[in-house]
Amino acid sequence: AGRDMDTESMSVPLDNSEKSAKTNNDVYGGPARLKEGLRRQTILIYVADETGMINRVAGVFARRGYNIESLAVGLNIDKAIFTVVVIATNSDTEKLIKQINKLAKVRKVENVTDKQCVERGLMLIKVNASPADRTELIEMSRIFRASVVDVAATTLTMAITGDPGRNRAFQDVCTKFGIVQVARTGKLALKREPVFSESRRRRVKLMDAMKNAKAAVAGLDPGNSNGAYESAVASRIVRAVASMNEGSEGMLNIGDVYTSMSDDGVGVWDIPVLNASFGEAAEGAAGASNGDDIPKMDPNAKFTPHTISILVDNKPGVLDVITGVFARRGYNIQSLGVGPERTFDISRISTVVPGTYQDIQGLLKQILKVPYVISADDITKVPYVERELMLIKVVCPRTLRGELVDLCNIFRCKVADVSEDTVTIEVSGKVRKIVAIQSLLEPYGILEVARSGRVALPRDSGVDSNLLASIEDEAELDF
Repeated sequence: AGRDMDTESMSVPLDNSEKSAKTNNDVYGGPARLKEGLRRQTILIYVADETGMINRVAGVFARRGYNIESLAVGLNIDKAIFTVVVIATNSDTEKLIKQINKLAKVRKVENVTDKQCVERGLMLIKVNASPADRTELIEMSRIFRASVVDVAATTLTMAITGDPGRNRAFQDVCTKFGIVQVARTGKLALKREPVFSESRRRRVKLMDAMKNAKAAVAGLDPGNSNGAYESAVASRIVRAVASMNEGSEGMLNIGDVYTSMSDDGVGVWDIPVLNASFGEAAEGAAGASNGDDIPKMDPNAKFTPHTISILVDNKPGVLDVITGVFARRGYNIQSLGVGPERTFDISRISTVVPGTYQDIQGLLKQILKVPYVISADDITKVPYVERELMLIKVVCPRTLRGELVDLCNIFRCKVADVSEDTVTIEVSGKVRKIVAIQSLLEPYGILEVARSGRVALPRDSGVDSNLLASIEDEAELDF
């Protein structure tokens, strides 16, 4: 009888979860794990801005058969941090880092996989939303601290900022409503600071000395060099006072990332306190009639930033080929965000490139010829939602923390990390907001900045402020 019972129990058909567990050889079922030795590696690449830089970095991975899972690139004047996530072994990652270090204009490459980091990502997600489902969707967005950025007759577009697990969980709970489009930045990462650090204390003192020296030599610039001459004089004063011309202390080490200068001349790393007037504010500066006014970008200017959205199959080397199209034609990519779309076999590349309308249309035709490209659209002329994410680490002693927290509350920012004399802040929003708060944080002393680049989705509502400013009669709008 016992033998018959065993036979009957063995003949019971397996359900789907048990079948998948047997197939994956995993008693818990679920997705297959990475093979032994493989890890998701997070690599920070600090570079000077130069046309084709993204293409060269992406080429190092493509030539060795690695598929970049996510990439975040945002510029600060002439400096940038690339945050790259790739699946590789530790030994292969060391080889990749050696190859990237050989590239011109690469300042530093660091693998932060095993280090405590502040990790953030931004996602725009457009979801089907009937009137009956909207209350549930809005309540769910409050739970995840997401914000609704566009409402149409049948869809809602929401923006969420958080660590990769939080964004993935939010996408999963949205699937039952039906996801229309997803645009996400790559993962940003900045190292968490230890509570007490003697080397950091020294860097902070050098930064204060640099600011005082620049204030002392202000007005000595013989020509219009935008402060480069004054920065060079100030840096040499600080080097001389700090006796930094000997041995291993010969470099003026201000900040983890934007360490300054070589002994011969002024380079892109010579300005330790970053200038935030990059992007829209800088582009209109030439046309300002009054130095006290904030210039506004002319939408009819010949060269304007164009936001391009590209859908591609998630294959190794696709990013290298696409960035190569830009590099061969001399376009400098201002921002780049790469991440999975609704399904992980398709990725969306969001990029901003300056150029004329005709030039961008020709560029799109070339991109569409690239294998694995599904679609490529310039959404600059249609109403669209645009967001960017920034992690910024500033010098902040205890006496100034209250003032800094008040500033964060005004801009709806979040404090992500605090040490004895530094604070790391998470900011998300439009480009003008990012530029404005970075400018206000300059007097504190900026140690590190990581920007994600802009991501965008078309507005199903069909209207935004730029459209209203460009049409003759609002009554002609057809909703």
